[in-house]
Amino acid sequence: ALSIPANISYAFDESNCILSVQWADVRPSPRNSCDYYTALYNGNTWVEEKWSEALSKKMAVPLGKNMSFGLRTSCNNSVEGELFKIPLEQNGTAETGATNVSCICHNMEWMACSWKRGRQAPPDTNYHLSFWHDNLEERQRCTNHSVDGDTFRCVFPINCSGERTLVLSVRSDSEDIQPVCVLTKEGTEKSDYPIKLHPPTNLKVMGKNNLYLTWNASSSWNGICYQVETNGIKKEIASGCKEIRGLWSEWSEPVHWDEREKFEALHIILFVMIPLCAAVLTIILLVYLKRIQLLIFPIIPDPEKVLKRMFEDQREEYLPFEYPSEFIKPDIIKTDYKMS
Repeated sequence: ALSIPANISYAFDESNCILSVQWADVRPSPRNSCDYYTALYNGNTWVEEKWSEALSKKMAVPLGKNMSFGLRTSCNNSVEGELFKIPLEQNGTAETGATNVSCICHNMEWMACSWKRGRQAPPDTNYHLSFWHDNLEERQRCTNHSVDGDTFRCVFPINCSGERTLVLSVRSDSEDIQPVCVLTKEGTEKSDYPIKLHPPTNLKVMGKNNLYLTWNASSSWNGICYQVETNGIKKEIASGCKEIRGLWSEWSEPVHWDEREKFEALHIILFVMIPLCAAVLTIILLVYLKRIQLLIFPIIPDPEKVLKRMFEDQREEYLPFEYPSEFIKPDIIKTDYKMS
């Protein structure tokens, strides 16, 4: 029987959700070849199973579950040795970590994650989310967060189209709160989280007897499924659609193609515009007719008023002229008023 690997040592970095394990070689002689089986037990099944000749293993592990690390040997393609288990114990009080952690990638550009407060966590417990993957040099912290009762939410920009493992860590500033790590696989072909695209834009309808629909896709992702609704009836377009997965986007802005609706709208516009134009033209015509009437038929003055004005002018001309007192000579005054 094969012996269990000896001198096993491991370090569990909860802040980065990283487990590092090392062990000694169990080969009887250098001529023998041995492979080592490593895996994680999540409480139900063994995952991340792999055979390798390496004497160490470094891997990201999900926290918040009763995880165990398994190790066994197989030399010269013989039977497998006994499985050695390492329970991964976490710090903090049990059932205080975040629960129901879920994420949705929107249009392959940004991700929205939500979680709930642990059952045994105090009501004033605050959590913060960090994320990283192989292309990031250091862990990134999500800052656009919100809280609604016991539900926490955080949004951060990220390109979800990469074929990589995304590590999400939900922690608290208190050491009594257990950290939670979630490992998700990215990719357009297969991912561990749903992807929700933006609705199609610039939707157009052409044709009379046959309708032709055109629109602009919200993403360059291949194999997008489309759904069309006409008169309340939904139809799926299977052209280029591999399979329906993820979430449906919101509906695009509706467009109308019924000619009767166009005619009804045109009739309403004409019904309002024709009387309005007729009224405006009538007012303009009346104003111009008034001016033309004055030019053709000028106003005849009243003869009585004309004669009266003429007599008044002549009367003013025949009135005696009154000389000023300084022009009257003294001798004339004496002569005219001399007493006999």
